[in-house]
Amino acid sequence: MRQILWQRELRADPWRYPGEDGEGPLVQTLTELLAGTGAGAAGVRLGPTDEVALLAPLVARLALVVIQFETSGDGRGYSQAQLLRQRLGYQGELRAAGAIRRDHLFLLARCGFDAFDFAPGEDPGAALAQLASYSVAYQSASGKLVQPGMRPQP
Repeated sequence: MRQILWQRELRADPWRYPGEDGEGPLVQTLTELLAGTGAGAAGVRLGPTDEVALLAPLVARLALVVIQFETSGDGRGYSQAQLLRQRLGYQGELRAAGAIRRDHLFLLARCGFDAFDFAPGEDPGAALAQLASYSVAYQSASGKLVQPGMRPQP
């Protein structure tokens, strides 16, 4: 079972991604969700080119939004997270998945991510330690994850 970093703790992921077997709720692609092929689905996976605004009428019923990072240098997922949290008011779990590295976590968390599914080879324990190394931020943030213990400056 996949391990994720969720709200500053490591845990087993209860969700299944498209194409995975097993138990647990299925995370659908945006196309599947909009087509209504998975009635009652409460999780969606967005690719870098998926339009966040299409989730507006569905955001209240979503328990999980996974934003896929194809490469570590692609910043579109940061923008998607900000749009979900600030414009659409999404309150559920927002997970970064794919090509994320532990040195990205603090900035990802400030954009609204509260869960992380790392690429193979990344150590979630080391990532948790990296996230804990920050204690001060000067700007406001969208994320709940960085708020406890943070001392933002005006």
